[in-house]
This record gives sequence, structure tokens and C-alpha cells, in this order.
Amino acid sequence: MNIRDWLTEPRAGRGVRFAADDGGWESHSYAELALAARRSGAAMVEAGARRGDVVCLLMPTSYPTLCAFFGAWAAGLTPCMITPPSFTSTAEYVELVAGIVRQARPALLVTDEKYAEVAAQVGVPYLHREADEPIDVPPVADDDLAILQFTSGSTGTPRGIPVSWRNLAVNIASSRAWCGWTDGDSCASWLPLYHDMGLIGTLLVTICSQGDMSLMRPAQFLRDPARWLECMTTAAVTAAPPFALEYAAARIPAERIATWNFEGWRTLFVGAQIVDPAVLDRFATTFAPAGFDPAALRPAYGMAETTLGVTGTVPGTRPLVVQPEPDTLRFGRPVKLESQFRLGERPVPARSGWLTGCGTPRFDTAVGIVDEDGSALPDDYLGEIVVSGATLTGGYLGDAGASGTRFAPGRLHTGDAGFRHDGELFVLGRMGDSLKVNGRAVYVEDLEAAVIEATGLPASRCVVVSAPETDRAGVALFVEGRGGEWETAARDVLRARLGPGARLRFVLGRPGLIKRTTSGKPRRRALWQQLQDGAAETIEVS
Repeated sequence: MNIRDWLTEPRAGRGVRFAADDGGWESHSYAELALAARRSGAAMVEAGARRGDVVCLLMPTSYPTLCAFFGAWAAGLTPCMITPPSFTSTAEYVELVAGIVRQARPALLVTDEKYAEVAAQVGVPYLHREADEPIDVPPVADDDLAILQFTSGSTGTPRGIPVSWRNLAVNIASSRAWCGWTDGDSCASWLPLYHDMGLIGTLLVTICSQGDMSLMRPAQFLRDPARWLECMTTAAVTAAPPFALEYAAARIPAERIATWNFEGWRTLFVGAQIVDPAVLDRFATTFAPAGFDPAALRPAYGMAETTLGVTGTVPGTRPLVVQPEPDTLRFGRPVKLESQFRLGERPVPARSGWLTGCGTPRFDTAVGIVDEDGSALPDDYLGEIVVSGATLTGGYLGDAGASGTRFAPGRLHTGDAGFRHDGELFVLGRMGDSLKVNGRAVYVEDLEAAVIEATGLPASRCVVVSAPETDRAGVALFVEGRGGEWETAARDVLRARLGPGARLRFVLGRPGLIKRTTSGKPRRRALWQQLQDGAAETIEVS
């Protein structure tokens, strides 16, 4: 499958519709989109962009945004989606965008009238337009860049990841296999297009397969989650992070659910956060009266460094749920399970330490588990997840690779802790270096810097460690010293960045509490293990 063929040979009778704020929909055929994209690409070339250049798109989910994105493809350019302004301060947002623009070095910063003023603070805005004549679509090589994506949101340092056409084609094919895509399938999504699951997992999988697509903006989902689910009475495929499932299950009344029929809903990819099986169970139970099949729930694992997906569950199979013995969750050691079952066979208690299987890789993608020395571990051993295969990108852009996720020749050390069991991957979370909040990566280095600035604590005496739980984010602040007024400032700054639901803990001790490497870097993995073992005395922070 050539994922750009539709730009010159669009499928008749199919297209994309966009949710309007008045409750209606704005529809465009693929023939219309393809022509508008080629005209948009021609205008970008007229404005000075040349084949291979990056063009950044600062635009919301809309028809013009798709015209600009695929216009870049049509002109042989590399599109890069940028997070539109949200609830962050203007200064913080401008700093985020400026960091992306510095790395991406775009030929054009494409935007619209709404965001032109913000765009002007970081570059010269180019207002999206279409030329009179469409551009001829040039050929591309497998190793040419298809997109440039960034790993973090407003609270993290942006890390650019170039994605090749080979990377993208393999990941789209994998997603199609995980959902059992067939000609005529359709998809609905409210996920942001600057996020890999929204851009690749829903938009590109559907449009490159020329299936009908229903698109909403994230804010529209938050205002009315029922609008998304109503789409699933006719669509077969969608995706969402776990928090969205909880949100929808809590907000939609039973009377409205009773009017729907979800018998044709075949796939709900669930990812971007640790997948709590209790959330899946509540969602399946809530929407069972509408005919929702728990086998449609497809927990998945992936990250931007692997284009998107690494593993996914087999179509038609209910998620596998296991409960490890807590004392056996030690790095490099075997994991013992107290129980396991398929979702729906019995209720899943909330906050109970259960884990959800995230399935298996497809095609040439391989997943391994290694110990601290990088030696391979067998199934049912806890270690670091490593990934190899054509879905693996070539590395970070420039020098932005200082994080727990590390590229090595031919494979990626993800920085995530997990184990394999019964052929599936089970993910515990980050090993002390970063965490995800509402689907976005938050890097502990950035949290650390914020704590130091707010409290005045010496950088040599404090370290922030990611300590997520199965159903929520969490961090621990290790401080060599005594408590004091700094505790309030540290709590406030961490709450501001992680939200009210995250678990916060302070760990205080004498000099030597914080383990470091010979080069002076904190050994976050060892500190994370101290928390797991209960070896460190902790203070719960409200």
C-alpha cells in the first residue's frame, strides 16, 4: 500500500467530516481534499519551501489543517504538527513553540488568522492558502522524511523525532492488522493531531486507507463525550487514552446509552497511558446495554520514538488481566502472578494492582526485556522494554536525546519497565525518568528544574523520580536534608504541572540518600526500586 496514492487517485464516495460547534457536521470528499492539498502544496512552494524542507503547522483540527498537512506531502515537504494554545500561560506556550521551531528549523510556519499573533512571537507566520493550480506529486524514497513529530506537551522539553516513509508505512500496516481493517471501515476521533495516536493511529490509518473519517476537536469531546460515542453507532474503529473512557462512562446518562447500538463497533485502541483494567471494566459494563463488546477494547503500547505502535491485542480477543504479587516486582527478577483472567469474566477492583496485557508486535517489530546490563531476560521477568524493527525511527533530532529513552544500534531502550507473559507485553510504567499525564509525556528533568527554582533547594541535593501507579501518575521528590518551608512550594509546583490526581511523595534523608553514577548523574532506576521495595521512608503529600 502506497500511503500517498490517494492524493492523485482519491476514492470516490468517501471522505472526512468535521464536527461543527452548532452540533452539525462539515463534510468534504477525498477528491475535494486531494485537490485542495495539491493546491496548498503549490502555494507553499511559491512561498519558498523546497522539497525536503520542514513546514510547521500551528492550526487546530479543521479542514484547512488537513489541506496544509497533506499539501506538504503533495509538495515533498515534511509536515510537523504543533500543539495549539490551550490552558497554559501565553509565556509558557510561546516558550514551548519556540523550542520546537528552534529544533525543526521550518521553511514555513503555517497558521491561520486565529493563531497568527502567537505564531509571530516565534517566527514569521505563513497564513495557509491555496494556489490556483495543483502541484504534481513528486516521488519519495523510503528513507525520506514523512513527518516530524515531537514527544512532549506543554510541560515537557520538546524532543523532535523524524519519521521516515518506511516507518510510517509499517506502523499504518500494523495498526490495520491490529484492528482487522477491511475496505469500507470508518473511524471517528477527537484526539489531537499533534499527538501520535491522533495523527497516525486514527487520522493517517483511515485516510491512507480511504475510509470515511469523523473528526472532532478535543474541546468538543470534553464538552460532549456522547457526540464521539454516537459516531460509533456507524464507525468501526476509534482510539482513546484511559482517562477518556472514565470520563465518558461517568458523564453519559443511561437513558442516552440505551438509544445506541454498538454492535458494529469493532475496535477501541486504548493507549498513551498505563491501561488500568478497572477502567476498561467500567467502560465495558457501562456501555453493555448498547451492545458494546469487551473484545473491541484493544490495549496497545507504543511511543513516538517507534513512530507510534509497538504492540496491540489480537482482534476478537478480550484483554488479558493479571495481578502480580507486589513483592516479586523487582528489576531483573521473575514476576509471580496471583491471578489472571480475561476481561469480563469477573469484576476488576479499583486500585488493586492489576495489569492489562498490551498484546504482541506485528511484522518485523520485536520486543525484548533486558536487565540493567542490557542482557536479555526470559518471559515473566521484570526488566526494561527494548524494541527493534522497521517501525523504529532513526533517533532524536539534534542533541535532544537526553532522557530515559535511549537509542542504540538497531534497537530502542524505552525506559519503560515491563514483562512478557503468555505472549503478551505487560507495562508497569517509566523507570524513574518520565511519566505520562493525560497522554502527554512529562519529563522529570523539567519537574526537577521547576522544583529547584521554586524552592531554592540545591540541585545536588534533590531529584524527582517518576513513580506511576496502574491508574494514575505519580512522582517522588528525593531530598537530602530536612523538611521545611520548601515543602509547600515543591507541592504547589508539582501539583500545577501534574494535576490534582497524581500521587506525590517526599523522601527525606541524609547525604548519600540519592544514588548517583560515577559521572554524577542520579540513578533514578535505583531510587524507583527503593520505592518499590519500601526501603525509603516517604511522606505522602496531599
